[in-house]
Amino acid sequence: MTSEKTAAKSPFLNFVTAEFWNRGSQQRRDLSNKTYVHQLLRDKTLGGERIGLPTQHAVLNSTDEITSEALGDRVALKFANGWSAKGVMLLERLGEDRYFDHMAKREWTLEGIRDKQNTVATTFPGKKAVWIVEELLRGAQPGAVPFDYKFYMFQGQIGMVAQIDRNYSPPRMVKLDGDLRPFVPGRDYKFRPSDIQPGAPVVPRSAVMLSRWAIELAKMTDAPFVRVDLYDTEDGPYFGEFTFSSGAEFKRTVTYSDELLAHFDSLFLDAERTLQGESVEPPRSWSTLLQSTPASVLASHPRINLRQYQRFSHFHYTRGSLGGFRMAKAQEKLMEKGGDAAVNEYLTEAHRSAGRRSLVRRPQSPPVLRKVTKKIKRTLRG
Repeated sequence: MTSEKTAAKSPFLNFVTAEFWNRGSQQRRDLSNKTYVHQLLRDKTLGGERIGLPTQHAVLNSTDEITSEALGDRVALKFANGWSAKGVMLLERLGEDRYFDHMAKREWTLEGIRDKQNTVATTFPGKKAVWIVEELLRGAQPGAVPFDYKFYMFQGQIGMVAQIDRNYSPPRMVKLDGDLRPFVPGRDYKFRPSDIQPGAPVVPRSAVMLSRWAIELAKMTDAPFVRVDLYDTEDGPYFGEFTFSSGAEFKRTVTYSDELLAHFDSLFLDAERTLQGESVEPPRSWSTLLQSTPASVLASHPRINLRQYQRFSHFHYTRGSLGGFRMAKAQEKLMEKGGDAAVNEYLTEAHRSAGRRSLVRRPQSPPVLRKVTKKIKRTLRG
């Protein structure tokens, strides 16, 4: 994995560190404000479609305004001017003034929520204390909380996608490459087991427009790197937030192989040249295919039936690789309903790769237990 010396020389990691301590431009500071971004994206379309924006039920200027009436039965509570998921609570009412937080996997009283949010506000000195109460979305993948697909964007190129499942504590994470195929944990990246646990890769049902929106949104910024957080909901792509200072990299919760970090650095430097007006010819990839295909064609590309996708993804995520291979077959059959052949081929292979990765990660018995099992079997046969 990346040494401290190698990390110190990385343009990508140096940018993330600098942005963590201080936003590099006014635009980046503005795009970190969730209320501002919602206003910015409200009327933006891509291929004739708008990106989903969680309904904002209320904007609160004090924790005294966090009441049972403001929270309702099922909402996301967010500190508007924070980042790295600090202050995010995914709340579901259990009873009078009692809530279960799907983010922290614990129960809170109303007073406890207020105290926690006051503490969060102190971690962002100089930031206006504002909280957003918004709709808690329902995802296409298993669980009460939708999977978070974090697109690591280098202007028009997808460098990586982090799939985060917050239905578990610590959250489950899988890293996908720019073509939505899973990286190999232990070889390509490592993570702290105390903070993250491994999951199974699940290609999003709305992968086409999630990816295309990530590209579009990244190119709206003045940054060579931005993480665009999106959700794959029952109703399609929804926007989460822009993050210029990815906490996983800054805090070294996740580290990368020298080869993968060099790849990110190359994409970062190409993005810098693009922003300076230079012509950069990227290699053929999922990102370049999406940008060379009309957005209207991508927006109308058929998706796997929602109920079928939910059934296959649940099987794949909880029981094994067969669900991934079934999704690949379902994706392949979509060409009977029209769509772009090259786009569908990329997605079909991504589903197959997810199935193969799940097959590899199937848990095995410890060596000692396997020896004991074999000995028992030999005794029974004798």
